[in-house]
Amino acid sequence: MTDQESIQNQAVPALNFIRANDHFLLTAHVNCDGDAIASALATYRLLEKMGKSSRIIFHDQKIDSRYEFLPCFEKIESYSDEKWDKLFQDKRPAVIALDTPSYKRLGSVGDRLKDQEPRIKIDHHPCEDEFSPLDWVNIQVSSTTSMIYEIARMAGVEIDPDLAKLIYTGIAYDTGRFSFSNTGSRDMFIAGQMIEAGVKPEEILNRIFFENSLAGLQTIGKGLASMESHLDGAVQVIFLSAPDMKDVAAWEIEELATYSVCVRGTKIGLFIREIEADFFKISLRSHSEFDVNDLAKKFGGGGHSRAAGCRIRGSKDLVLKQLITAIEETNA
Repeated sequence: MTDQESIQNQAVPALNFIRANDHFLLTAHVNCDGDAIASALATYRLLEKMGKSSRIIFHDQKIDSRYEFLPCFEKIESYSDEKWDKLFQDKRPAVIALDTPSYKRLGSVGDRLKDQEPRIKIDHHPCEDEFSPLDWVNIQVSSTTSMIYEIARMAGVEIDPDLAKLIYTGIAYDTGRFSFSNTGSRDMFIAGQMIEAGVKPEEILNRIFFENSLAGLQTIGKGLASMESHLDGAVQVIFLSAPDMKDVAAWEIEELATYSVCVRGTKIGLFIREIEADFFKISLRSHSEFDVNDLAKKFGGGGHSRAAGCRIRGSKDLVLKQLITAIEETNA
C-alpha cells in the first residue's frame, strides 16, 4: 500500500461521519492561523457542496484580517455563551474540530465541546486528547487543510475556484510557502491541482506573507535588532516588549519566529513576546533534530517537532534562563 492509499483509507471514517450527519458545527484552535481558518472554510464549502449545513464558531473574538479575501470568510463567528446555547437548542449539530490537538486549545469552545455528541477531530498535530474513536490524526501530513482536500477528493466533490483557493491557502501557510521541512510531494501535487482549478499563487502568497503595514515592518526591524546568540550560536533569541508591539497586529510580526533560525549554524530559534508584565508568549523553531514540541510541552505548550509554542510567567531574564536550561538539559 502506498502512502497515498494509506491516507485515503484513514480518511474514510471522517467521510462516513460527514455523510451520516446533516448539520455541523466547525471550530479550530485559539489564535487561529492560516491553516485553521482555511481548513474550517474549506470544510464549510465541502459540506455545502454535499448538501449539508454548517456554522463556524471560533473562540477568537477577532479573526486575522489577512484572510478576509477568502471565500466565506464572513461565515466565521466568534464564541459567546448565548450563541452556543441557542445553537444546540435549535438544531443539535455534529461537531468537527479542526487543526487542534486538545480541547484546551479550542478555548471557550473546548470547554463546552466535551459535553457534545457526535464529534470528531481532524488534525495533523501530535494528539493530546481523543475526541472520538473516529478521529483522523496524521502528523505526517503538512496541514489540516490538505486532509480536507483528501476528503473532498474521496467524496467526489468538484474543486471549484473558491474551494481551490481555500485549500491552496491552508497548505501554503503551514508549509511556509512550500519552504518548511514538512513540505512533501503530495503538497506540491495538490498545489498544482489547485492552480489548474484557477488559483493564482502570487495573489494568495502576497496577501498572507508580503503585505505589511509600515509599523509592522518597523517592528520586525526592532525584533531583528534585539537578536541574541546563546550556547555558542546554537540558539538565537528575538525579543519584543509589549510597548514594541502596541501599534501592530500579532500576525504582522509572526515571521520573526522564522527569522529566529535564519542565522547560519543555528539549531533552535526563540521568539519571545511580552503579553503583559511578567507573562510571555514564546514561539519555538528548529533547524535540527531538536524537537521543540517536547520543549514546549515542558512549559504547558505544544505544536510540531520543528515549530511549537508556549506561554511562561516570570521575569524576562528568568523565562529566558528556564528555556536555555531546558535546551541544555537535552544536549541540543
